[in-house]
Amino acid sequence: MPLNTLVVLMLENRSFDHLLGFMQSPSCQIDGLTGTEVNYLDPVARTGDVLVSDDAAYVPDVDPSPGHEFGNVITQIYGAYPPPASPIELNLGFVKDYSNIAGVAKASSPMRCFSPARLPVITTLAREFAVCDHWFSSLPGPTWPNRFFAHCATSGGSIDGAIDRVYTMGTLYQNLTARGINWRIYYHDIAQSLALVHQRQFLWTKYGRFEQSFARDCREGRLPQYSFIEPRYFNEGLLRANDQHPIHGVIGGELLIADIYEALRASPQWDESMLIITWDEHGGFYDHVEPKAATPPDDQTEFFNFETYGVRVPAVVASPLIARGTIDHAIYDHSSIPATAKAIFNLPAFLTRRDAAANTLQHLCATAPCRPDAPLRLARPNSQAIAQSSIAEPEVTSMNDLQVELLALARSLGGLSATPGPLSAVQNISQGAAAREIRENLARFTP
Repeated sequence: MPLNTLVVLMLENRSFDHLLGFMQSPSCQIDGLTGTEVNYLDPVARTGDVLVSDDAAYVPDVDPSPGHEFGNVITQIYGAYPPPASPIELNLGFVKDYSNIAGVAKASSPMRCFSPARLPVITTLAREFAVCDHWFSSLPGPTWPNRFFAHCATSGGSIDGAIDRVYTMGTLYQNLTARGINWRIYYHDIAQSLALVHQRQFLWTKYGRFEQSFARDCREGRLPQYSFIEPRYFNEGLLRANDQHPIHGVIGGELLIADIYEALRASPQWDESMLIITWDEHGGFYDHVEPKAATPPDDQTEFFNFETYGVRVPAVVASPLIARGTIDHAIYDHSSIPATAKAIFNLPAFLTRRDAAANTLQHLCATAPCRPDAPLRLARPNSQAIAQSSIAEPEVTSMNDLQVELLALARSLGGLSATPGPLSAVQNISQGAAAREIRENLARFTP
């Protein structure tokens, strides 16, 4: 049976090694961790070494969060910003960059990773289906431009989270619409994709609340051919963010992944489906694989040449058409998502030079007939881990950089204006207060 249902979940700010690196073993030969990898307080002199470990906290003990703006990522990769002319070895600057932010006493935090047993959901899916161990963020920068690559195969030249720009890039969703392919974006509190000007026209018809409609659409066999899922970005009351963006923990994301997989697995559309799970960028956490060369998407290179990817991120692909234990070493970035959609749905055109050059994922679906042994349910984190994570994330915490940008975005949506308001107007607001304001604002002009 051919693929006809593509579901994409993009979470926040975790590197491949941080979540999956310690899966490496003789029976799982991913490009992961041996436990001997190091970073340095001084990458040039190779002094102040810090060893990688498998004792990461469920709710990261990093305050402030590791850096993931452009300058931070360049320091993490090349050891300094601006980068040296001829760096000898890459990916040695994670500890140095965090020591610049939080001090030497906390500098080792980005080197703390997870053992497989502590993340049962993503580990099980990686073992049951396909893990892509060379999927890179699309540029060495933060959330917004990297997420744009999933939708547009370009960031329009942006390398930061600037919310005062007008993002007019052409989108995958325009191509899907032109081809008559049904699509939907499921969101929890707000959809970051609404920062794209061309998405505003679809707000009434193509966006839906995840909790209200995703499981129902799976159960009734009414999933669109292409779905993109945005996680919950804010803590509010008893609800906890499940995006995995620090200081949020990983448990909420684990539960979200399990809910999505189990709903899709039980759907009558399962036999024709592919689920892609990835993360927008590494969030300042350590990864040992050097970023690879990339194709610039367009000529908007005023701030960066886009000739290299960012840091590697986790990526797992699940489908009844994928053989158990598949390890895919091909190079991907987020533009592989629209490239794969183009291949599956025979879309009219590529978006940019980046997705035209990107590897696609449909080749993983080589099993026929569909596997009958794909798990119906997934083992989930234990109740103690869930309780500890909830207690560690009170609603009153201040907003992270992404949340500040999302609240500013929400304030622009009432009038569907092209640009959000100034960041200064949304600072010093708690996550819960911001979430409530966003919900009330969206309720005014969504069904």
